[in-house]
Amino acid sequence: MLCLALDTSTPSGRFALAQDGRLVGYHPRNVTGSYANALLAAIDTLLAESGRDRADVGAVGVCRGPGSFTGVRIGVATAKALSFALRVPLFAVTTLEAMAAAMLAERPDRDWAVPALDARRGEVFAGVYRRDGGWVRAVAEPCALSAAGWWERVLATVGDPEGPVYAGSGATPLLGEGPDLRPELAARGEPRLRSWSAAHPPTAKALALVMASGESRLEAAHPYTLTPLYLRASDAEMLRGLDLTPAAPPRPPSGGAAGPPS
Repeated sequence: MLCLALDTSTPSGRFALAQDGRLVGYHPRNVTGSYANALLAAIDTLLAESGRDRADVGAVGVCRGPGSFTGVRIGVATAKALSFALRVPLFAVTTLEAMAAAMLAERPDRDWAVPALDARRGEVFAGVYRRDGGWVRAVAEPCALSAAGWWERVLATVGDPEGPVYAGSGATPLLGEGPDLRPELAARGEPRLRSWSAAHPPTAKALALVMASGESRLEAAHPYTLTPLYLRASDAEMLRGLDLTPAAPPRPPSGGAAGPPS
């Protein structure tokens, strides 16, 4: 069965095809604008480069967030539409879960992963995951929290902060850098290579491979009911109900009409 996986949660788009436990195609694509015009073109390019077309797809997988609200929404909507139109199963995982699985696939010597995304507003989306067979399980559930708050949670969960793999756009806010490096990391002696990266991992590759493994424990989602996972309200939702009507201009002084400025 040919499995298509996509991740549009960040501008670092990830698209992959796998079949019978083997990677058939992988296409990382940075999207500077909206995925609205780029997504289907990226999928069709990946299929064409692999000598396939949409009719060959037997299952669709998607990262359902968190991340960019617009990117997540477009990715989930497209995956649902493909699943419904092609009449194939739909699988959905959180972006952080797929990040963790990809990070540990690249580091077989590690069992812990802390994926982190810059959530802005002084927060990061993060979670703490542990290797679990061919996939991962959450030990500290993902949420939006301040970088300092998440660092405390990481220390409480894993003990040794050098144990996990760290990656994603939120890794620098989480770990700090230069003189602002977390004290627990700065006190480790001479500089050395560490398993940290600000890059977005190959999430779609990990998801496509586990879908095509034949031993996947992922549960299929229904294309009618699957919803994005934002982890917090959008700016528009936070402003809903606020009176944003401009204030009335000041009234002219009593005893005279307002005139043009002198």
